[in-house]
Amino acid sequence: MPTLHLTDAATRTLRHLEHGRRADPARLRRVRRALERLAADPRHPGLRSHRYPALPGHPRQRAWTSYVDQGAGAWRLHWTWGPADTDLAGRDHEDGPVLTVLLIGPHL
Repeated sequence: MPTLHLTDAATRTLRHLEHGRRADPARLRRVRRALERLAADPRHPGLRSHRYPALPGHPRQRAWTSYVDQGAGAWRLHWTWGPADTDLAGRDHEDGPVLTVLLIGPHL
């Protein structure tokens, strides 16, 4: 089971869904459920994970995308295997693989 790491952008999105003018408890619940599934098994059929050709802002990384929900205004988790920042790059990964959630948001 991979260890999840969220970038600052992904953490900000979760905070906005929790608090503030645009708080959305229903979407927050769906995002958290998708994150739990991703941490348990990135190949979970409900996530429909697949390679993403070119993720804006992360052109050199091999990114993947997974479903949070479907339909109008669908949201996705965009992630990559391994640490995406330097503070984790030197970390010993004896607990297993690291999966970094780069972005959480509307379908791109």
